[in-house]
Amino acid sequence: MIDGVGPTPWARVKDPRPLPAPVNPVAMQRYLASVDDDTLARLIRDHLLPPADQGMRPRWRTLWSALTLDPDLHRRADDILNEFLDQAEDALDHGDADPATIKRIDAFHTRCEDALDRIGHGTDDTRPMAWAGAAAAQHNPRSQQVIDELVTAIARHRADQDNVALWTTLDEVLRQMLGTSAAAADIPVRSSRTRS
Repeated sequence: MIDGVGPTPWARVKDPRPLPAPVNPVAMQRYLASVDDDTLARLIRDHLLPPADQGMRPRWRTLWSALTLDPDLHRRADDILNEFLDQAEDALDHGDADPATIKRIDAFHTRCEDALDRIGHGTDDTRPMAWAGAAAAQHNPRSQQVIDELVTAIARHRADQDNVALWTTLDEVLRQMLGTSAAAADIPVRSSRTRS
């Protein structure tokens, strides 16, 4: 049982924990990483479903993106959701609840399974920018592909110094990912910035 939620996490929530304010996935990740498991469990339980208020949906999506993309938060959320499922299954197995409570527990169980599916989809290490964690969510899927290809090629080049492979990747990104107009463009060469 998670102390911050109690023995019946499916009970009607009278005082839902407000969604955190950061809409930036990295800021949300930092905030969530700083909270204890009881607070995180309340946030998860109270926000299994998207809010009715459309204005709050970006915060909700950012919450779930951070839980999906950050490996530590993903593990913590997975543990919490599995604990919720265990509690719901135990309650259903005992069968001593009234029909309305059984219906509520079933609905809660389904929401938890849906949440596990939601966070499970972002755990494939082959997805573009998987190495970036929650920061990847700041970019649309097409940008993630381009950034991933270029950063991966540069990192590989640091290790193997294979200029041909680096230029091949750059040409592929220009032609296949950005299109023929980008491939034909005269890309300005800028001097590298000095690092402080």
